[in-house]
Amino acid sequence: MMGLWVNEGASTMKYKLLLVDDNVDMLLIGKRIFGRAGYDFYTARNGHEGLESAKFHKPDVIVLDFILPDITGKQFIQKLHTQPQYESIRNIPIVVLTAKADEVDNLMECYRMGMRAFLNKPFGHRELVNVVDNVVRLSKLESNKMQPPPRNGKSHPTSAEHETEWMDDLSLATSTIASLCKQLFDNEMGNLTEQQKMDVYAVYNSSKRMSRILNRKNEKLDSLVSN
Repeated sequence: MMGLWVNEGASTMKYKLLLVDDNVDMLLIGKRIFGRAGYDFYTARNGHEGLESAKFHKPDVIVLDFILPDITGKQFIQKLHTQPQYESIRNIPIVVLTAKADEVDNLMECYRMGMRAFLNKPFGHRELVNVVDNVVRLSKLESNKMQPPPRNGKSHPTSAEHETEWMDDLSLATSTIASLCKQLFDNEMGNLTEQQKMDVYAVYNSSKRMSRILNRKNEKLDSLVSN
């Protein structure tokens, strides 16, 4: 399990998590397991309350039950990503929880709107925390809020060339992962379960998104190096 404290210079930052679920037992379980994992924990009992809570607290990740009393998980994500009052928070990563395997088409549409992961109920507590941890870490890397690992005992890269080196390595890795996922999805479709299909689709989308971000970053670094 990853640590939920991120070093940014001399300061530390604790991640915030919003759980949107009408099940009281799930809210209590979430408070316990995510509290132990180091998150600041917030809750909402329906979709509209969740949207307003997200706007107020600005969490680092939203864990969303797909079936809510007022709106569906898909409608929640649509509102978050299309309505102007939520523009400042529409990039918050979302992990969806669902008990209905026949919602696959809706989930695929949610991936296209920015959902990062989903879990089929029932699931283990450690599995849920691990998925959320990974989504948060990827989100922070994508938004350039997490610094690359230090090299040679130095806390920061010493030059633009140094940063370009690890960016090139990461770009190659993400492109390779995306390519492998596409091959698996194209050639082994009939041998995959629905869960596996969506897992591959999620990794493919994340890898493609990361590749685009890294390419833009590399272009900026190249211009710095050339200057």
